[in-house]
Amino acid sequence: MTPPFRLLAITPPTGPVDPDLVTRWRAGAGDCALAVLLREPGAPPDVLLDPAGRLAPLVRRCRDRAIPLLLAVDLAHVARAVELTGIDGLHLRGDPSLASLADLRPRLPGLLGRAVHGEPRPGHHLVDYTLVAPVFSPTTAQPGAPLGSKRPLGLAGLRAWTADPAACIVALGGVGPETARDCLAAGARALAGIGVFFGPPGRVEQDVAALSEQLRAWHVLPPRTRA
Repeated sequence: MTPPFRLLAITPPTGPVDPDLVTRWRAGAGDCALAVLLREPGAPPDVLLDPAGRLAPLVRRCRDRAIPLLLAVDLAHVARAVELTGIDGLHLRGDPSLASLADLRPRLPGLLGRAVHGEPRPGHHLVDYTLVAPVFSPTTAQPGAPLGSKRPLGLAGLRAWTADPAACIVALGGVGPETARDCLAAGARALAGIGVFFGPPGRVEQDVAALSEQLRAWHVLPPRTRA
């Protein structure tokens, strides 16, 4: 399955977000397909898309640059999220069941992704991508889950997920320039991260460029151009 993006920038769970980083992403990635996952654990969809909220400047900049926006939601918020406009798809958190995916798929015109942890499970035919985490130890702390509290799957765990030919696996958790090659060799079709996309601007541009080059090497993407 062809992934809907090659790079997925996931917003930090708290704190301000610099919209100028979008320019750095584009400079680093060139024409490598990139999307943004708007995520704030526990927050309802309206908060994530609040025009006066902390993510609003980033949302506006992404729309200006035609970067797809995905909305991370809990099952309790799906009904409201389906009604929203201005987004390109939904991302279901918390290892959603096959029944919930089957119910949502025909009602959602855009992309549908899911976040999973642990052992492989079916359902790839119901989603456009599956975000597997954490592959390595995460570098960004989450509310209620301090660094070191999540057990990494490792490359063997990632390979178990990518073994299904129908799977479109996105790797998350400790993914950066030093580990991207191993993730791609294990079968990941796209790379996701938080800290690698949200940090000091100069470093972000360099890291995104490095990820992009790894993707080109493994997936034979078009010759690199700069936006």
